[in-house]
Amino acid sequence: MPTNIETTVRSWPGTSTHDHRFGGREFRLADREFGHSHGDRQVDIPFPKRLRDFAVAENLTSKHHLYPDSGWVTKYLESDADVDGALTLLRLNYLYQVAALQRRETVDAELAGVDVEAELEALALPPGVASLFPPAATDSPTTAEG
Repeated sequence: MPTNIETTVRSWPGTSTHDHRFGGREFRLADREFGHSHGDRQVDIPFPKRLRDFAVAENLTSKHHLYPDSGWVTKYLESDADVDGALTLLRLNYLYQVAALQRRETVDAELAGVDVEAELEALALPPGVASLFPPAATDSPTTAEG
């Protein structure tokens, strides 16, 4: 079962991929790791604990295989549906990180253009997930270009 996880994640604005210190590929946004894969076997994602609790309660994933009391989750890749689920979870964490960056006074123009609210809606996750995100900034973020 070949996965397209790395290719898909690399297509998201502001992302980069790197070798992970424990093997596999790491996905970053603004030097923040928002997940990593271990080949075609599993994806590990570091959520804020409230998002981890939501994802586990909704049976979207399981607690991390080594650190179950942390915010990390492990998504095992046993089918194409699991790959799709892993991409949804990675996108959820990516959007959380984008929202946090957008709250800064200055944000890269590429990330300023990401409509987090619309993207969350498009993921078709169970109700309530948006309430787990940081509140939107009261003003539009200023871009680094001006």
